[in-house]
Amino acid sequence: MTYTPHRSTPVRAIDPDDDGVDEWALRWRARIWVGGGVLVALALVTFGVWAVATADRPAGGPAVIRGLPPADPVDPAPGGFGFRVTSVRCGVTAVGPEGLEERAHGQFCLLDVRVTNNGTEPELFDSSAQRVHDTEGAVYAVATEAAVFLNDGSPTLLGEIRPGASVNGVLPFDVPKDSQLTEVSLRGSGSTPGIRMALPDAE
Repeated sequence: MTYTPHRSTPVRAIDPDDDGVDEWALRWRARIWVGGGVLVALALVTFGVWAVATADRPAGGPAVIRGLPPADPVDPAPGGFGFRVTSVRCGVTAVGPEGLEERAHGQFCLLDVRVTNNGTEPELFDSSAQRVHDTEGAVYAVATEAAVFLNDGSPTLLGEIRPGASVNGVLPFDVPKDSQLTEVSLRGSGSTPGIRMALPDAE
């Protein structure tokens, strides 16, 4: 009696020309590497944007805006706002009622301004669109919460101004203690023409 050994069928047939390299696995690993590379690139770009956005503002520091090109003086558009800065007061550390006061990170410089609506319709003066410039070329935005405390009268600089009417108000800017302001850019809103003018000496 002849005994014939039992031979199991291979689980996966191997082609005679197979060199042992699993092409499917290689393609899958390549996709994983490409996908991982894309995620790493996106993370680096996101970090770069965050770093640029926060580099010019120290923790708890004034709202400084850098890298803005100097604006040439522009006459207000016909029918727009007219502006006049009557005085500048610096060295103020806090504004507002006791117990609720807004404190400066550096110092508040307060610009006393007179805004006139030269148009034929009521217009809203956007205080947040105003900017001041210092001797180092830094640009600072209005401290909006402090502006609310300083313009709580009636009529207010923060409301609509009637045609032909003039309103007096105060624009506060939180700037470093050693900052020396030289100019102010004033406009009705961020999308309207404005004017850049020299500031009077601070009191």
